[in-house]
Amino acid sequence: MASLRLSLVQSIGIIILALLALAWAELYLPLDESMKFDVVPLALRLSDARAVIARQRAEMPKLEKDVKRLESSVAELSDRFASAFSEELYVAVSAAANRLYLRRGREVIREAVVSTGTDDTLTLGDRKWIFETPRGAMTVWRKKEKPIWVKPDWAFLEEGKPIPPMDAPERRQSGVLGDYLLDLGGGVAIHGTPLENLLGQSVTHGCIRVRADDLRVLFDSVPVGAKVYVY
Repeated sequence: MASLRLSLVQSIGIIILALLALAWAELYLPLDESMKFDVVPLALRLSDARAVIARQRAEMPKLEKDVKRLESSVAELSDRFASAFSEELYVAVSAAANRLYLRRGREVIREAVVSTGTDDTLTLGDRKWIFETPRGAMTVWRKKEKPIWVKPDWAFLEEGKPIPPMDAPERRQSGVLGDYLLDLGGGVAIHGTPLENLLGQSVTHGCIRVRADDLRVLFDSVPVGAKVYVY
């Protein structure tokens, strides 16, 4: 009888151990598989990301040196460029920095924060507009007081409006260009803006926008025929 009880206890023990082993297998093996296929690759990606960040941080000092070297080269070229002039009054515009300089030779008479072209593109069928401020040498070929803006086709397209006839009254708008305008030809001009808070940013459609007080100085100082250099 005692041996029967012992055999029964052993059998129950074996069954319990088997159940525990089965439960362990169900719990441990899925976790093990998850560790192999999820966590390990994640750790590898994290390690790679840290390595990339470390390399980028190591390259930053070199990039800063390159930027300073380029700035120095631009300044040197600007001085050499200015030295080519004697007493001629001219305007230099840095489109990259959105700065305008009224100069006579090496002397900077006035510096102004401006806005230049966005370099964006607008298309309508076969028509295409590139809103960039042209680089190179231009000439002030006329000056205007209280200029009227003749609103071009692209302005209506940007507003989502139909393009009216060229003689439509809604094309002619006052106050948009400020009090003065220096016409450089080709649809490009130096003029004022009601959005002076945007000066210093590349937000125009190609013209050079100037603050009202700077524009008055330019209008009074720069004669028709003066050169304007955009770089």
